[in-house]
Amino acid sequence: MGKSGCLFVVVVVVVMVDYTYMVSAIPDDECPDAYPARENCEFDEVCEDASCKYNQYVTCHLNRCGTCEAVFRGYDNLTVSCNQLTPKCRLLHLEMLHKSRTASRQPGGRRVDDLYDPECEKNGTFKAKQCDDDSNLCWCVDSAGVRVTDKTGDDPKCDQLVRVHLIQIDFSFKVEFVFLKMKEEALRRKVAIKLVKEYTLKATQILEIKVHEISREICIRLGENGTKDPTDISTVAYYIERDLKMNKFTLEVDGKSLQVERESVQVWFFDNEPPRINMKTISPGFAAIIIIIALAILTGIAVFVVVRRRAKEDRQRIQFEVIEGQEMEEHHLAQRMAVAR
Repeated sequence: MGKSGCLFVVVVVVVMVDYTYMVSAIPDDECPDAYPARENCEFDEVCEDASCKYNQYVTCHLNRCGTCEAVFRGYDNLTVSCNQLTPKCRLLHLEMLHKSRTASRQPGGRRVDDLYDPECEKNGTFKAKQCDDDSNLCWCVDSAGVRVTDKTGDDPKCDQLVRVHLIQIDFSFKVEFVFLKMKEEALRRKVAIKLVKEYTLKATQILEIKVHEISREICIRLGENGTKDPTDISTVAYYIERDLKMNKFTLEVDGKSLQVERESVQVWFFDNEPPRINMKTISPGFAAIIIIIALAILTGIAVFVVVRRRAKEDRQRIQFEVIEGQEMEEHHLAQRMAVAR
């Protein structure tokens, strides 16, 4: 543990399962009269090479109703937008549906207990109250889907969803000490640009990026920070964590790829209120953590103010670096195009 100022320590384990991409078509008789089925719209041409950038747990469906396009749906038959991150709750739900189906087909398959199949609101966020039909127990969660109360057979009072206002992501690389020497600023800039371009974060939501040369550790702090129409940081953190553990969070220094230490990945959640968990129902070690969390809550506002003040200058620099980095990439692209001509 040993992280000062962090309220919650949660590591979500993502289990890799082989996935076979599936396709199917929307029957022409489902098209309304105002949008009749379009002719010369072939299923193979639309869905054969189609893919969903942010969600691998969906299938491609052919929409011929007044158009000819691919529509992606999950196992629950709800449409998914592939142009943006799938909300964490919805993604977990589809992931668990996929695991339950593949576990029943694969030899030795079993139910994964590290994650639960969540109930989501229509907009894809977690419902404040979650329940397990097998055990008939219910509990309250925060906006990251992390349990903040005891599991109970009674109806827990989950009046509203507890908000996660700050997330810290820590991980380290498999590199030699000399490899990162004098490269910290360049690496910070690359991470900032990656968060904005690939994970659709607003630059103002990146509170801080630290690169530790000796430990080869990177620390990223994300928050809503009063940003207009912010990207959900819990969803972003889930995608980043998953990519880190699947070696898809690629970064290069001097043309060499940095390999992430999967065991080093940790995600810390800062909620806007303390958990309501009975000390008697948890292990002594975890109880000690809760005590520390409770003490941290007493100074939580002051800590958050300090964090925001410390992050203000870094955030402004990060925004400049993101813009500068994007402009440099566009400049290099223009140079390459000019040479090609």
